[in-house]
Amino acid sequence: MRIEMHIHTSEVSPCAQCTAAEAVHRCLSKGFDAMAVTNHFSEDAARRFGDPANWPARVENFLRGYEAAKAVAPPGFLVLLGMELRFTGPGANDYLVYGFDEAFLYANEGFDRLGMKKFSALARENGLLVAQAHPFRWGMMLTRAEWLDGLEVYNGHANHPAHNEFAALWARKFGLLPLSGSDYHGGDTGDGVAPGGIRLREPIRNERELVKAIKERRYTLL
Repeated sequence: MRIEMHIHTSEVSPCAQCTAAEAVHRCLSKGFDAMAVTNHFSEDAARRFGDPANWPARVENFLRGYEAAKAVAPPGFLVLLGMELRFTGPGANDYLVYGFDEAFLYANEGFDRLGMKKFSALARENGLLVAQAHPFRWGMMLTRAEWLDGLEVYNGHANHPAHNEFAALWARKFGLLPLSGSDYHGGDTGDGVAPGGIRLREPIRNERELVKAIKERRYTLL
């Protein structure tokens, strides 16, 4: 089962140029069986919809891309909920988060203000998986390995060099789960050298099964 692990849609991410429908079409054309919609969850991204302090509305708006993708996905193509989280405050680090559902978002108001150490504890309490996205892109700062489950060792964004080879070395050094994703936004982002993603040994049905398969290392990188 081939899964795109990092893709954005214009319904939510202000930097994206592809709609959810276009994202689904792109993944189907690349031979993927599933995709994790990882739109940006940040205060800056939320401002396009109004007041970021209105948490229920913020969550509702964040879910737009995921719900739009599910609405157009053909039978047999799995759409999974994920996010690219950036904490409110200084720093430009981004974190890919998997394994949560809509209820988690509504029930944990302000998790984007916790910082990585406290969010890591919350994520582990709830069985989530957290990986630093493109950790060696210019402007990023490496996060303490004990706060992470994984590291994005291949990021396919064509316009932001990710220095993937260093990320792969770092993941091996600290025993972090290696992940791969295209970081596709549409427009001229392309797919880098090649589309990113993972291949699971057995099919999954939902976000929890995705996290379980990854944590048990029952996958390979595309």
